[in-house]
Amino acid sequence: MRQEQQIRDIQNENQALKAIIRRQEREIRELRLENKVLRNDVDDLQTSLFVTTNLDEPIGAFKDKNVSKEKEENIPSSEPGQIEMIESSGKSSSMSKGKRQIGSGTPIAFYAYMSKSEHNPSNHHMLIFDTIKTNLGGGYNRHSGMFSAPVAGLYVFTWTIYTGEHGKTAFAIYVNDDIVSSCFGETDGNSRDYDSETGTIVVPLNQHDDVYIRSVMACTTYIPSIDWHARTTFAGWKLD
Repeated sequence: MRQEQQIRDIQNENQALKAIIRRQEREIRELRLENKVLRNDVDDLQTSLFVTTNLDEPIGAFKDKNVSKEKEENIPSSEPGQIEMIESSGKSSSMSKGKRQIGSGTPIAFYAYMSKSEHNPSNHHMLIFDTIKTNLGGGYNRHSGMFSAPVAGLYVFTWTIYTGEHGKTAFAIYVNDDIVSSCFGETDGNSRDYDSETGTIVVPLNQHDDVYIRSVMACTTYIPSIDWHARTTFAGWKLD
C-alpha cells in the first residue's frame, strides 16, 4: 500500500509539473507575440519618420531600402498567421503601448480570489485565483495564478487560504524559484471545521519577477472558496 501511495504521489507531481510547464509555454508564446507587435510598432514609427523626412524620394526606393535593411538584420517583417493571431485574441498594438507607459508613479495593485474550491491539491500545485476584482497595472494573470512585476519596486503581498475538513494543507509564496513565506493548515474530524491561514510579506522585486502560491506537500483535504464565508484570496500592491 505504501509503495502504491508513493507511485500515486509521483504521478500527481508529474502531472502538476506538466501543467506548470504548459502554462509557462503559453506565457512564452504570448510574450513572443507581444514582442512581434512591439517590433511592428517600431517599424511603423521608423517608416513614418522616414517618409516625413524624405517626401521627395520615390516610394519604390524606400521599399528597396526597407527590404535591404530587413535582410541585413535578418529580421522577418512578419510571420504567417501573425495578423490573424492578433485579431483573434482581441489585442492590438495600443495595448502593448499602454504596457510600455507604466512608470514609477503608476499605481500597481491586484486582488483576486478562487471562484470555486480546490480538491486535495497535489504537491507543487499552483493555486489559481481566477476571479479578478482589481488589477491596476495588469500584473496579475488569472490563467497562470502569477503576478509579474510591471516595474521594479517594493511590493506587499497578502493571502488567505482556507483548509477543509479532516486534513492538512501547506502552501508557500514564491518569488521566482525562492520560497519567501509559507502557511500550514490542519483541521480535526468535526464537520464544517474550516481552518484559515493569512500571511503578509514585503519584498523588493525586479521588473518581471514572478510571485505565486504553490503547495509544498500533497494536501489531504480540499481548499474551500465559498462566496459568503470562506473565500481563498490573493492580493498585492506596490508601495510608492
